[in-house]
Amino acid sequence: MKISVIGAGNMGGALIEAIIKMDKHDITIFDPSEKARARFADLKKAVVFAGSEAEAVNGADIAIIAVKPKFVDDVCNKIAGSIDKEKTVILSVAAGVKVAVYEKHFGNIGIVRTMPNLPALCGEGYTGLYFKNIDDEKLRSEIIEIFSSVGETGVFPSEDMIDRLIPVTSSSPAYICLLIEAMADGAVRLGFTREEAYRMCEQAVLGTAQYLKESKMHPAELKDRVCSPAGTTIEAVLALEENGFRNSILQAMEKCYKKLG
Repeated sequence: MKISVIGAGNMGGALIEAIIKMDKHDITIFDPSEKARARFADLKKAVVFAGSEAEAVNGADIAIIAVKPKFVDDVCNKIAGSIDKEKTVILSVAAGVKVAVYEKHFGNIGIVRTMPNLPALCGEGYTGLYFKNIDDEKLRSEIIEIFSSVGETGVFPSEDMIDRLIPVTSSSPAYICLLIEAMADGAVRLGFTREEAYRMCEQAVLGTAQYLKESKMHPAELKDRVCSPAGTTIEAVLALEENGFRNSILQAMEKCYKKLG
């Protein structure tokens, strides 16, 4: 397939690199940033640089819109005349931009609204996908394969679920960073260097998540295993509960979702 990518920043760039590694699609890129172009300057055999947004999507099977949400309308205006509505599928990675925005510009066209998250940049992301007007199972599988190469995926039957993903997967790296930062401060307080503190705390979070995934153990079961009777860990858990740890997370996610509204 011919895949065009408009926007080669962090997420767009990660997808471009993933598609290149798949070694089965033709890729055309447009990004006005010299920094973005320089990132792929040594890959001229793998990608084609277009001179404009319209040129990039000409003849494309999939047009990936990977620009910041505030630029989506402008990009759509520029490519509207070059999109083959019978052939091209619009694939959006712009957070919070609804399908209706693309339908306003392109009418009844195949659209995929996705919600990837930051860990996709290291191949450990989670992407939610919503397909509109796309019944071709082979095409759907090809699109899922692209996002599977940067982490795990989930396909949802309604667009509303993509919005609901934002506090769960898209914003959650910020919560986890706060946890790691707080744990690192505690480690420094105990006498470890800042470098040691961050390394240990990052590995603790990574290792715990990996163990849960591989063992398929419920988080509550693992927590119970770590908490020995009358031990130190149960005291730490009690302190977290007394200070509203779980409630803070639930309230944060609720506020995040309501902000979308």
